[in-house]
Amino acid sequence: MNSTHRPAGTHTVPMSQDGRDRPYLLHVPPTAPAEGWPLVLELHGRGIDPARFDQMTGFVALSNEAGFVLVAPSAVDEMWNDGRDPEAAEHGAPDDVRYLAAVIDGVAARLPIDRRRVYVVGMSNGASMASRLVCELAERFAAVAQVAGTAEVDIAAGCRPDRPVPILQIHGTDDPYWPYDGGVGERLRSRVVLRQGRHAVVGVDAWARFWVVANGASGDPVARTIAADTSARSWHGPSPASDVVFYRVEGGGHTWPGGNLFLPRFLFGRTTQTFSATRAIWAFFSGHAR
Repeated sequence: MNSTHRPAGTHTVPMSQDGRDRPYLLHVPPTAPAEGWPLVLELHGRGIDPARFDQMTGFVALSNEAGFVLVAPSAVDEMWNDGRDPEAAEHGAPDDVRYLAAVIDGVAARLPIDRRRVYVVGMSNGASMASRLVCELAERFAAVAQVAGTAEVDIAAGCRPDRPVPILQIHGTDDPYWPYDGGVGERLRSRVVLRQGRHAVVGVDAWARFWVVANGASGDPVARTIAADTSARSWHGPSPASDVVFYRVEGGGHTWPGGNLFLPRFLFGRTTQTFSATRAIWAFFSGHAR
């Protein structure tokens, strides 16, 4: 199939996996490039559907401007199988790594996608799912970005990517659900708001150290100011594939910087508007290809 089968705009593409209907949203920008579109895989957080999540991020609007295809899959019961339950398969949880790989292949069958420029971005549970995806299928991705999420401890412990994957991480220091220093989130809010148990997660600094080693980066990080409340540390190596960039949002909550969708501060913490995570992520993605 080619791009004439999917005109510009947002489409719901039917798909099934293991007897479940698992459609995904596919957004095609108005202008086709000569050498194939970049593809961004957008993974929503726990308890929010893909369309509403994109109201927060604004990736659909940016795809029209920047010229990339956006695909937004949907988790079963709005929760990705990110590895937090070692017996998930026995409990009937879907194989989301296999599902997301099939989504990418399905999009590439419908549209001229540049396989050298396939990216994944996620927030919260979507961020931890992105971790699992690149840990197991690193060869498929040119870069990964995470907001308000790192990885489950067990997934991080077993992560052995078979190639460097450039990573951008954006995290608030006052995140109540995904603590900046790792461990477990606030019990009541985690159970009531996100309907999740007390699973230990990797701290931001530990996650940065992991990727510095995995990507072959070296030396001391380069520090810079992104905004009045946001700083960044960057590590580099022998090639752009080694790039590791971590944003620290002082006083930021479990939120999407510059997000368009209002999140109650008393539940999620402060949303900074001093920069756009969406534009920062695309700027990072657009500088990397496999």
